[in-house]
Amino acid sequence: MANFILDQKGRLLNTVFSSVRGDGAIGGNELIEVTIDLSQVGSGTSLTSLGTQSSFPNSGLGLAAADTIDVAVLPYNFQIQSVQLIADTNAPTPDVIPSGVTGAGAAGTLTALTYSLGRFHVAATDRSTSQNPTGFTGAATTYANAQNLVAASAMNASSLIYTTATDFLPYITPASSGSLETSAGFYVLRWTVGTITGTATNLRAGRFRYRINGAAFNM
Repeated sequence: MANFILDQKGRLLNTVFSSVRGDGAIGGNELIEVTIDLSQVGSGTSLTSLGTQSSFPNSGLGLAAADTIDVAVLPYNFQIQSVQLIADTNAPTPDVIPSGVTGAGAAGTLTALTYSLGRFHVAATDRSTSQNPTGFTGAATTYANAQNLVAASAMNASSLIYTTATDFLPYITPASSGSLETSAGFYVLRWTVGTITGTATNLRAGRFRYRINGAAFNM
């Protein structure tokens, strides 16, 4: 298993805030849209690798089961209310059904693909190191657990995958000593490749989107 940073061509994680910024946004809803393009994910796993794509992960084969991608940076003091997976093959710029390759690198069939989606608090210099602040525990399945993205070689429809509660991402929290401690890293939305069914063993192409809605507090 390896964790990869999205978009190795210099567009840092492609996180977009669409609502007004500044004081007018404090306590108001924020909408983050994230595009995942599997053909943009290079073999680099550190921030210094952004801007270059020397090869695909896993010796050029692409993403494998249990690999993860940090698909968005989530702001501090943000209360996530819903996460929507968008797989729209009818749009003017349609999302692309993921395709795979076999272990030999030849084109492979993909009959099913599952994924999980969660959030972690990580160090700025080392994306694989969790920095759990007081009262927060990262989890790979917070928003989705073994959901189907592709079934019967077709992309599943758009769906809301987290609507049952709210999830707050704190910057300052009480420490066990009674003092306050601040966050030492930042939060990321992490997508995990689940089972890959068919003759394909790896994923090399495909594009789909996530839309995260929540309330921002004193950002």
